[in-house]
Amino acid sequence: GGAHHLGGARMHESPEKGVVDPSLRCHAMDNLYVAGSAVYPAMCFSNPTVTIVALAVRLAATLKERA
Repeated sequence: GGAHHLGGARMHESPEKGVVDPSLRCHAMDNLYVAGSAVYPAMCFSNPTVTIVALAVRLAATLKERA
């Protein structure tokens, strides 16, 4: 078997409960974003790759709007 390392920088609206907000921006820094399985609030039972790609595409759209 294998394992996926998930949840090291959990996503949550509150800085007390997560490292990044729903926009994937780190609570403690204005210009640092995380897009990957580290932001998952809970472990899933299947391959996380498609969700990681979706998070990256969403973050790219967010950053493009802010530019």
